[in-house]
This record gives sequence, structure tokens and C-alpha cells, in this order.
Amino acid sequence: MLYYLLLPFSLVSDFINLGGTVLIVLFFVAVYMWVLISERIYFYRFILDDFIDSSFSSYKDLIGKDDWVNNKIKDMSLADINLKKNKNLNQIKGLVALCPLLGLLGTVTGMIEVFDVMAFTGTGNPRLMAGGISKATLPTMTGLVISITGLFAITFLERFINDRVSNKIEVFEK
Repeated sequence: MLYYLLLPFSLVSDFINLGGTVLIVLFFVAVYMWVLISERIYFYRFILDDFIDSSFSSYKDLIGKDDWVNNKIKDMSLADINLKKNKNLNQIKGLVALCPLLGLLGTVTGMIEVFDVMAFTGTGNPRLMAGGISKATLPTMTGLVISITGLFAITFLERFINDRVSNKIEVFEK
């Protein structure tokens, strides 16, 4: 029973040993990116509508007779909504772009290991070179997979939020 509980940890440990230490950095970047994505999903699903409604009610309470002041209050309320809805999106996009670069860093470090093996043993030992090749390809693949999943998530979030907020903000235009 204990074997089955520890098996996922063993598999992850083996994967990191095959791919090098860059995979640990990629793991933490992926976890942080998905925490930010999860926070945005939670915000959009459960908090945003209430925030827009409270912003609209505050706007209605502050409306006066001066049209210029009313437009500035409306602009301020809309800017506040846009600031809240776009929070962390640029950071998520940056992390999505960072993952393939970290994968390439893993490729470079893996190739350095291959060249070290070739310098010490020559080109006659393919088994020793295979470890370096593994450390060269696994981080690249991992960085691309993390980046692709993050890209799908950020595209979904942007489409979802732009459609949802534009429908809710029409209330301000009336």
C-alpha cells in the first residue's frame, strides 16, 4: 500500500534526475503560474460580478448634476473594474513566455554535459552521452508543455473575461 502512495514521488524524482535541475525551476514556475491562473478563475467566477455591481451602485450614488464630473466618475469606476479584471494577467503571460526559455537553458546545460562526456571518453561511449542528451531534451519538452497549457489558459481567460465584463459594463453606458 505504501508503495502505491510513494510511486508518484518516485516517478517525479526519476524525471527530475533524467532532466536535470532546470526541471525543478520549471516545476516552481509552473506551480506559481497555475496558482495565478486559479486565482483569476476564482475571481472571475465568484467575485467579479459583485465587484461590478458594487462599483455601479457607488457610481449611481455619486452622480450629480454636472455631466463632466459624472463622466469622470464613470471613467474612474470603469478604470477600477479594468484594473481588477486584468490583475496578474501580464505576469501570467510573462511566465508563459519564460517556460520555453528555461527549457532552452536546460538544453544548453545538457549539451554541456554531453560535450564533457565526449571530452573525457571520446565519442565511443553512447551510453554516457545518452544521459546528457536526456538532460538536453527533457527540459525543452517540459518548458514547451507548460507554456502551451498556460497559453491555452490565458487565451481562455482573456476571451471569457472580455465577453463577460463587456456585457456587465453595458450598464454603465446607459
